[in-house]
Amino acid sequence: MSRQMPNRPPPRPLDLLDVRLRPICDAYLGTRQVPGASIAVVHGDMSYHYAYGVKSTVSAEPVTAQTGFNIASCSKAFVSAAVASLVADRLASWDDPISRFVPEWQLQDPADTLKVTLRDLSANRLGLPRVGLMEAGLDPRLPAEHVFSRLRHTAAVHALRERFTYINAGHNANAVAVGRITGQGFIDTLRDRILQPLGMSTSSGGEQARTALADQAAWHCRVGGNIVPIDSIFTDQQTGAGGMVVSGADALQWLRFHLNGGLVDGRQVISREALLETHKPQVVAEPGKDLPSLFYPGAHMAAYALGWAVSDFEGRPLICHSGTGYGVAAMTLLLPGAGLGIAVYANVLGAPVTSLSFALAAAVLGLPVRDWRAYFESFAPAPPAMPVAKPSPASTEETIDLDSYVGTYVHAADGPLVVERVGDGLSGSLRHGYRMNFSLLPIGSNSFSVKFSQPEWRALMDNERTVLNFKVVGGASVAAQLDAGLLTREFERRV
Repeated sequence: MSRQMPNRPPPRPLDLLDVRLRPICDAYLGTRQVPGASIAVVHGDMSYHYAYGVKSTVSAEPVTAQTGFNIASCSKAFVSAAVASLVADRLASWDDPISRFVPEWQLQDPADTLKVTLRDLSANRLGLPRVGLMEAGLDPRLPAEHVFSRLRHTAAVHALRERFTYINAGHNANAVAVGRITGQGFIDTLRDRILQPLGMSTSSGGEQARTALADQAAWHCRVGGNIVPIDSIFTDQQTGAGGMVVSGADALQWLRFHLNGGLVDGRQVISREALLETHKPQVVAEPGKDLPSLFYPGAHMAAYALGWAVSDFEGRPLICHSGTGYGVAAMTLLLPGAGLGIAVYANVLGAPVTSLSFALAAAVLGLPVRDWRAYFESFAPAPPAMPVAKPSPASTEETIDLDSYVGTYVHAADGPLVVERVGDGLSGSLRHGYRMNFSLLPIGSNSFSVKFSQPEWRALMDNERTVLNFKVVGGASVAAQLDAGLLTREFERRV
């Protein structure tokens, strides 16, 4: 007998909850040139949905409640729910060491490698910084295991379990562990234990999502004020941290699942105790300092749970998670005390999904009107100073020997950074990165401004004021320091 629930009726229009909500969506999404979005709202026993815009700027097909959106880091809660299901059935424990299931996992401290548990991984309490291709930007053709064995080359910034630091690798490791425990792989396990019982038939993840879902929103980014379509990514490498594709109709079931303690349409999909464990604080964070899209900046407390961030919203307990990728943005917000759940998925990098989610929540709760976009932007870090381009060598007495920088530089985790001569200038690439090619413009002694070629990285990194600094000893370049936000690493010259 199929475990899938019978077909559900279509969700109610958002106007039936509150006539103010759809204009709020239009105002937030329209001002940021968002091609399409899916807004799902659960309030009490009722489900509502608003399909905004188009799936793609190329086809201009309208978004529907069945359109799947990549939800980026909102995927992490699907991993913790899958682990919770195994824990409920006594197939695993949150306090099992990850090395039991994923022996490829290695940290710089061998003792910590053996101590790390499934709980530590989903709780983001490894103490590792967000840095390098091990955190973001790795070629999606490489398997998740490629990352696990190379984490030993990243030094911790906090002791294990001491404090929250946000990284992706742990969630990917737990997804691999889930798949190995059942022998089915992660997505098939998730489908069998959670998606099908909830009737989430228009959701999938990883490589399977490429063909499993015919109705999907395309990915877009904003370059120079223009919305540019880019390739969607389907990879099992990042399934646990950011690879789920979920429709608005399915998001309603997901929200109900969490708000009702695992009980949906009369069926207890996961035991209440097992699911609510994923909502419990595991490691302390700082509201207003740590990732404002995760922890409400005005909160009195903040912590990371298991695939969720927990804080409070104007005194009300808040469980949420944000997500962003090359061409997508997502937010999932739960206010259990009010019986309110909101999911906003958009098909462009930089969409104001966090501010919109809070604007909708405030309206439903009857809070004062506020410019939530300006509020969250006030907590964004100031961009670094723009590097000043150095005049052309032809116009100065100093001559820069560009050939002296040409070569291959290597980082033990992130692989080769190759610098090549192209015409009168230099170009570079991270060979293990995803479409990570760039040109280099001189800005000072042994320093070059990095200009990415591909739209994904131009959209992500141009505001980072990315610089490549060469270390020169005895007239020879011996290392290259890439200062590029999350991608900051020092590469030693090999050739």
